[in-house]
Amino acid sequence: MRTFVPIAAIPPMIAPSVPPIAGLESFEGPAFHTARWRHDVSLADKRVAVIGTGCSAIQVVPAIQPDVAQLDVYQRSPGWTMPKMDFAYKERTQRLFERFPAIQKLDRKATFAFMELGAIGMTRKPWLLKPFEAAGRRNITKAIADPELRAKVTPTDSIGCKRLMLTDEWYPTLTKPNVELVTDRIAEVTPSGIRTADGTERPTDVIVLATGFASHAFVAPMEILGVDGRALADEWSEVARAYLGMSVPDFPNMFLLYGPNTNGGTGSVIDTIESGMNHVIAALETLDKRQASTIQVRREAADQFHHELTTALKDTVWHSGCTNWYVDENGHDPNQWPWTWSELRRRTATIEPSAYEVA
Repeated sequence: MRTFVPIAAIPPMIAPSVPPIAGLESFEGPAFHTARWRHDVSLADKRVAVIGTGCSAIQVVPAIQPDVAQLDVYQRSPGWTMPKMDFAYKERTQRLFERFPAIQKLDRKATFAFMELGAIGMTRKPWLLKPFEAAGRRNITKAIADPELRAKVTPTDSIGCKRLMLTDEWYPTLTKPNVELVTDRIAEVTPSGIRTADGTERPTDVIVLATGFASHAFVAPMEILGVDGRALADEWSEVARAYLGMSVPDFPNMFLLYGPNTNGGTGSVIDTIESGMNHVIAALETLDKRQASTIQVRREAADQFHHELTTALKDTVWHSGCTNWYVDENGHDPNQWPWTWSELRRRTATIEPSAYEVA
């Protein structure tokens, strides 16, 4: 029996988000989002303004700083960073892994365990985040000697409330003589620069918008229709939601990878997708075993999961009071998984018979 099982493996952060900045359309120079980079625009010896200090900015700013004449970085609020800890395995270690695969598996398990520790801290035991905060503060103090600049980049919210950023270059770059971190609110963009709330206008040749993405636009821009032609966009008119982040009632045989509420403050998206694929495989095996053609989550199971999810989210660090891209203007959080990654692995490993209709 042939069965059609569509899998929507579309990342949620593909549509650039541009905030309503007064006067932006009046700017006479090039202005573009980091996700729509203008490779035809040379930044050499230019006065460049980067708006934003999140994950996009911490990559872009160190990369362009050596080439520009002046780099003004506009910050709304600082985020916590951690050392990147990015290194290549030595050839000797690679040979050891090849000879003893169990050691390589142990290495991966150790990394997973470290991420689990962070996940527990962000979701259940905030005191576990103290070492992470200490590492974040150390990242600042070892790179920045100026007390005024230190104060500007030191967050006041709980570590993990905003997305943690991994970098070894961000703070050293902010100390360069051609870089200024601007923390005054942007009042407007003028034809030739940016004016802040204190009345200062800084001349600018190029504006780079490091302002993030429309992080709640799951599966956009596709239109997906379910039973009786109901659009997924209508099902999600209030907030995007799915059972285990993967299944939506009345959308039979459809599964989402990296869907609603499968993001986290730690961990690897690769591991998340692997868990999702294990669930898809379990569904296909169920269809094959039952000689069935359709499988869909029961609405009562999806509603029960959503209640469990939203209740758990209330006690997580992401809802501790900061402004982040996880939570929308109505307080809904369609992004975060409020438990450990072990829990995701466990719950997606099999098909719960009471949760799905199979026919």
